[in-house]
Amino acid sequence: MDWVDIVIKLGFAFVVLNVALVAVAFLVYFERKVAAYMQARQGPNRAGPVGLLQSFADLLKGLKKEYIIPKASDRWVFHIAPAVGVLTAVGMLAFVPFGPGRGQAGHIDIFGLRTDWYIANVGVGVLLIFALSSVSVYAIIMAAWGSNSKYPLLGGLRSAAMIISYELTFGLSLIGVFLLSGSLNLQEITAAQHPTLNPAGTPGLPFILLQPIAILTFFISAIAESKRIPFDFAETESELVAGYHTEYSGVRFLLFQLGEYVSMVVMSCLVVICFLGGWVSPFAGLVDGTNIPFISGLLSSGAHWFFLKLALLIFAYYWVRWTLPRFRYDQLMGLCWKVLLPVILGNIMIIGVLRLLFFPPDTNPATYNPLYWWVLAGIQLVLAAVVFLGISRVAGRSWFGKAERPVLVDRQVILVRNVQGGRGTIEGEAKPVSNT
Repeated sequence: MDWVDIVIKLGFAFVVLNVALVAVAFLVYFERKVAAYMQARQGPNRAGPVGLLQSFADLLKGLKKEYIIPKASDRWVFHIAPAVGVLTAVGMLAFVPFGPGRGQAGHIDIFGLRTDWYIANVGVGVLLIFALSSVSVYAIIMAAWGSNSKYPLLGGLRSAAMIISYELTFGLSLIGVFLLSGSLNLQEITAAQHPTLNPAGTPGLPFILLQPIAILTFFISAIAESKRIPFDFAETESELVAGYHTEYSGVRFLLFQLGEYVSMVVMSCLVVICFLGGWVSPFAGLVDGTNIPFISGLLSSGAHWFFLKLALLIFAYYWVRWTLPRFRYDQLMGLCWKVLLPVILGNIMIIGVLRLLFFPPDTNPATYNPLYWWVLAGIQLVLAAVVFLGISRVAGRSWFGKAERPVLVDRQVILVRNVQGGRGTIEGEAKPVSNT
């Protein structure tokens, strides 16, 4: 790599960092709008047109807030914790391929020089993201310990136990992806899902068809990694005030929120790359070789498909948060150890056996029959339907608790017809409401 490539990569890293930081403000805005729509209200509508500047107004307010340090806190640990959380979250963006690499259709041309849609192309990029994601829990533990307060400490302990548990299912969910793509490189995993650019021995299909069970377990684990509802046991406002960042205010409180949203974006990027084909277009096999102005460019593979899929995944985060209530702590651990872990281990065994049956290791990858990939996808989809149906049937009768039948209760109703001067005139007698 010569100095020109280094300068281009540094410039691209600068752009990615600043775009990510500005995008967080709009992610907060859109989440508040989605929540308002689900709750039949308007949401932010004062600062700027349709409230678009509300997040920036909140930012200015946070910058002006007094920064309070608990008297008995461990000051160094207390100060460093927010920075650790943000740096680990932002560092994961360096390994995300947002679009095609050089030499592939859709690459970037900067002053006539071809470059890539990623900062670093590492052979074990997935492992590095896993490592940084694991380090992010230290920020929570440091904040909990450095605050020297009971509520943050309880939140930190809960978060440590939760992340240690869900790290297992988080990593094991991608074993099937590694088996199908034969790589831990995120760019190669994306290429393995391209119908025409896929290397020999890879399916050329979105891995969601070949690993429907894994995408569900991975997405659930990613929500837990991001500490979002229904897995926000690090905060639990109704129990621990604000959890691990109870004692934080001002800029450092904003840094924790920034790290949470960037982590959510990175987790969504992993789902898009490992299961939805990344920057690969759903019409990639149909528009290749065509030359229809605008239409062929819009439907062909490129970074625009990556960001469209990313937006859908982020909306799924919002949907889950404002739909599901927070789990009980025993349900949280039971979901991981009693459901997700056995299911994903069984999925790894099944995909390994099916790959050995359809594609023996002593066979030339160039001679693989593409029809076998569709047969494997059909088996996996049927298996996923059976597993999901079985879990939904069993969960309500065992550790999640049996649902109680609704009971109609008789109650007295008083009819108020005329209102004069703020006082109602009661007419008629109270009548019981029938159960029908």
